[in-house]
Amino acid sequence: MDRSRSSRKRSDHAWKQLVEAAIGEFYDLGSRGLVFHVDAVEAVGQPPTRLRVFATLRFLRAGSPFCCQEPLCHLGLFGDRLKLVEEHLRHAIGLRHQVTLDLGDRIGVDLAPGVEFQRHEPD
Repeated sequence: MDRSRSSRKRSDHAWKQLVEAAIGEFYDLGSRGLVFHVDAVEAVGQPPTRLRVFATLRFLRAGSPFCCQEPLCHLGLFGDRLKLVEEHLRHAIGLRHQVTLDLGDRIGVDLAPGVEFQRHEPD
């Protein structure tokens, strides 16, 4: 079967697993008290050229205190790190062309009970 045809037929669950696995490959979030959960993935194009991701970053008490509640601060998904994740996804999907991981501002935050943040004193 042509790999590009199989990538179009992936289930929502399969897309979620691929993205979570790709991010998990490069980030040890659990040891930092974070859980990254993909809520939905929209594959754009056939075969896909962009994956629009809707996700939730859960902050666990075990990682407290955190500096902030900004998901991208803790994920660091930009620049070279983002390119590594995108390349991992490209290989996992079986594509010859580049695929873009589009997180935009679609990462929600969920705070477990007892999560604390560092206090920043005014200068």
